Amino acid sequence: MLDPQIFERNMLAVASRHGPLCADRLRSASADDRVRVVTTRDGSLVPYIDLGDRQAFMHSRFDPVREAARLAEHYEKAGFYVFLGVGAGYEVAALLKTGLVAKGLIIEYGASTMRSVLELVDLTHVLGDRRLRLLVDPTAGELDEAVATGYVPAVTGDFVSVPLRGRIDAAPALFQNAADSIRGAIGVISDDYSVQSFFGKRWFSNIVRNLEISNKPTPPVGPIREAYVTAAGPSLEASFDEIAGRPKGAFLIATDTSLRALLERGIEPDAVISIDCQHISYYHFSLGLPERIPLFLDLASPPTVSRLASKPYFFSSGHPLSRYIMSRYRAFPVLDTSGGNVTHAAVSLASYLGASVARIFGADFSYPFGKSYARGTYIYPYFDIRQSRLRPSESLFSEFLYRNQSIDREEDGDGCFRYVTKPLVMYKERLERLSATIPCRLDRVRGYGVAADTDRGARGSKHTEGRVFAAGRAYQKPAAFLESYAQDILALPAPYRHAAAYLDGLGAHEKDVWMTMLPSAAAFRREAGDSPPTPYELLEQTRSWCSTVVLDELNRVS
Repeated sequence: MLDPQIFERNMLAVASRHGPLCADRLRSASADDRVRVVTTRDGSLVPYIDLGDRQAFMHSRFDPVREAARLAEHYEKAGFYVFLGVGAGYEVAALLKTGLVAKGLIIEYGASTMRSVLELVDLTHVLGDRRLRLLVDPTAGELDEAVATGYVPAVTGDFVSVPLRGRIDAAPALFQNAADSIRGAIGVISDDYSVQSFFGKRWFSNIVRNLEISNKPTPPVGPIREAYVTAAGPSLEASFDEIAGRPKGAFLIATDTSLRALLERGIEPDAVISIDCQHISYYHFSLGLPERIPLFLDLASPPTVSRLASKPYFFSSGHPLSRYIMSRYRAFPVLDTSGGNVTHAAVSLASYLGASVARIFGADFSYPFGKSYARGTYIYPYFDIRQSRLRPSESLFSEFLYRNQSIDREEDGDGCFRYVTKPLVMYKERLERLSATIPCRLDRVRGYGVAADTDRGARGSKHTEGRVFAAGRAYQKPAAFLESYAQDILALPAPYRHAAAYLDGLGAHEKDVWMTMLPSAAAFRREAGDSPPTPYELLEQTRSWCSTVVLDELNRVS
């Protein structure tokens, strides 16, 4: 006979820890009358599904507790655990006891089956654990959201998958799709984390040190009807005449990498855009920046670059600190820099300004004939002053090309060839995806680069409404914001041993403050190498460094 209190206790844990959507799906489901339980020799309950010709047990029928403990011994890494199936929770409980689960997801398919298990087995010890989140019959979007909000590599550690064979066999296609979706989401986060680990600290310090100059008033720019965008690939060399003779009214946006090549040929763009947080981007401006030309900059750009411009126009690219600043200091325009390269950002700027078409030059997404950049770009004088009798510039260019871990040669029927790398292919694909989401039509001059869906003649024109690029009025002075932000950082509760639980237990504003610093934590984690600090030590180290950066800048501007 069913004990209704078991189900209600389980549902109380579900509703309080895993949200109303999960609870509603379970309550609205009809119980699966094929689900039953057997009692093992040690008194444990093992659910199974009666399939008529056989019984599909979810765990060992003899000693599920011991079997789960043995399984747990095979796992050594602390991290973000994804449990594909839960059954009666023996495997999940065993791994929770090891302390390896910093945070985890439980994924179940078949709300009716899950409801029946909850009516028969007390799972409150698993469902009530603050480290876990239960998803029942999740959509792909729900899986992505759960991973995106739960997986913080610097804090939660490695990704670990734990399949429960007794459940997976009951719905192999669904669980396989879930596993594939999760791996895709984890891959995106891991790629982002990899970038954060190299640039997280630079982003933070650059943004903080750009605040004072970002308060400078600038006249609005735009709207525009047609844009010319110059990237710095070798094919740019064949288009200088067309660019110089562009129609009146065509707005020329130069990427910072292409600026030097344009100026060498007497071509002054209408705007320049830069997104690189590294100081090497300063070399792109070695010929100067004409005073009349506005420079569009990511808030995370180096202050040495932002101070070059008489008209610096800052934008937000989605860094958590940039978003925090927009809500509390000043609202900046938002551009899409998710492509990972400045050409992508330039196209986003063209679309933001209202261009119905953007003609793109020099975006080769490859190394045509083994050549990396157009003549006149920064790399030529950069290598000229570094060459020697033993290492001529040709050798330096070759080293630059073959520094890539994977490089493929692509050849056309007419004998033209190019070298292609995974990052360059990724840039191309991301620009193609951007093209499908914006009203601005992209008209890329292929030159000797790879073929792309953005090449000339690909699509018809699109209608778009023009708008101006202008930051909002500042809510407060830079010094006042920095003082408030420093106080918020220093007021955060001290991290403790269970770092993921610490972050989960914070209030909404405290979480917002921590989000601004987590990219810096990724950088500290990489710098530690094979001897990383514990997650809570990492958080404390990050907080200390970030507060110092903010206070130093506050002292400078006060």
